[in-house]
Amino acid sequence: MPSKRTLSFVLSLGLVLNYCTLLKPEKSDSNMLAVLALAGSAPNQTAFLETYSQIAFQNYSDAYADVVALRQKVTAFTAKASPSLSELNEVKTYWRKARRSYLQTEVFRFSKGPIDNPALTDGVELEPLMNAWPLDEGYIDTVILTGTITKQGLIDANAGDCATGTCPDGDSAKNISVGWHAIEYLLWGADAANNFTPGNTITQTNFTTANGSGNAAAKRSAYLLYATEILEAHHLQLKNAWNPSLSTSYVSKFKSNSSSFENILRGIARFSGGEWGGERMTGVFGGEQEEEHSCFSDNTKADFYYDAKGLDNLFNGTYTGSQTISGYGLKNLLGNESSYIKERIATAELFCLNEFTEDVSLNQACNSSIVSSRFDRMIATVNVSGSATENADYNIFRYQIQPAVQEIAKALQRSAASYGVSIGDDGLVLE
Repeated sequence: MPSKRTLSFVLSLGLVLNYCTLLKPEKSDSNMLAVLALAGSAPNQTAFLETYSQIAFQNYSDAYADVVALRQKVTAFTAKASPSLSELNEVKTYWRKARRSYLQTEVFRFSKGPIDNPALTDGVELEPLMNAWPLDEGYIDTVILTGTITKQGLIDANAGDCATGTCPDGDSAKNISVGWHAIEYLLWGADAANNFTPGNTITQTNFTTANGSGNAAAKRSAYLLYATEILEAHHLQLKNAWNPSLSTSYVSKFKSNSSSFENILRGIARFSGGEWGGERMTGVFGGEQEEEHSCFSDNTKADFYYDAKGLDNLFNGTYTGSQTISGYGLKNLLGNESSYIKERIATAELFCLNEFTEDVSLNQACNSSIVSSRFDRMIATVNVSGSATENADYNIFRYQIQPAVQEIAKALQRSAASYGVSIGDDGLVLE
C-alpha cells in the first residue's frame, strides 16, 4: 500500500499536471517540463543534503581522531628532556597523516556552515584559528626567544596585528600564531629559498623540558603542545556541530534550511575558484617557494590532492574513512555540467604523493602522466633551470590542474543558474 508521503506526492503531481493543461498550447510543453523538473529536484536535494551532512560528520570525526593521535604523540614528545630525531620524525609523520582527513573537509568552507560561521560556534570563527596562511613566522620566533607562552595568549595573538618587520607580504593585518601551519613551522622550521627539501632548521635539540620555562627549547616544546591542544579542541567543536545525535548541533537546521543547497553550490564555487584554485595555486606561478601552501613541510601536493578528494566525496556521495558513507551525490543534481565537472575533478587529482621523507611507506610510485616532482623544485623551474621531468610537471600543474579547478567553479556557476541561483564572481580569482 502506498505510503502517505507517496500519495501526497502523487496528488501534488496531479495538481501540477492539471495546472499545466491550463497553459496556452504553445507554452504548455516547456512550462510543464520546467515545473516537473523543479518538483523532482526537491526530493533529490533533500537526499543530497542528508548525504552531505553524513559525510561532514564522518569526515570531521576522522579529522578529530587523527588530531587526537597527533596530540598524543606531541604530548609524549614534549614531555622529554632529550627527545630523539626519530621521535621528532614520528611527530612530523603524524602531522602529515592528520592533514589527509582535515584537507577533505575544506570543501565545506564558504557554505555558511560551522567552519567559518561564528554564529554557529559560540561567536568564534574557527577557520582562521585552524588553517590560516601565510604564517607570521617572525611572531613565533620572537615569542619563543623573548616572550611568555600561554594557551590563551596564542589564541589572542592570532587575531592581532603582526609585529613590524615580520608581516608576511607586508600585510600588517596578519598575525597567524596557531593552527596547522604554526605547528608545521614549529616542527620543520623555515624552508629557505632554493632549498629543495622540507625545512631543516629545526632538529630534536630545539625541544626540551630542561632548564626551566625561560629556555627557548622548552618554550618551543610548550608552544607545540599548546598549539596542538588548541587544534584538537577546534576539531572537536566541528565534529560536534555536525553530530546528528546532539540536540544542539547544526545538522537539523542545515537540513531544514531552504537555502542550504544554494549555500553549498556557492561555497564550493568560491573554494574552488577563490581559495584552492585561486590564491593557493596561482600564488606559486612566480616560482616563489614561500608561496606554497605548506612550504615548511613540502606537503603542498597532498594539500591539493586531498582538497580534490573532498570534492570528489561530495560529487559521488561517498566517503571512505573509519566509516564508509554511500548516498546521494552532487553529480545527480548538476545536469549537463556533471560529466564536465567529473573530468575536472579527475584532473585536479593528478598528484603523486611522494614527498613523505619522514615515513617512506607513505610514498606512492609515480608515472609520467601525473605530477611526480617535489613541488618546490617543480615551481622553482619558473626562475631556474629544472630537469625535463620538473618542467613537464610544472606544465601539468600550470596548464591542466589549476585551470581544471577554476573551471569547476565556472561550471558550478552555470549549474546554479539552472536552479535560479546566481553565483557571482565575488570571492573568486577566475582567470
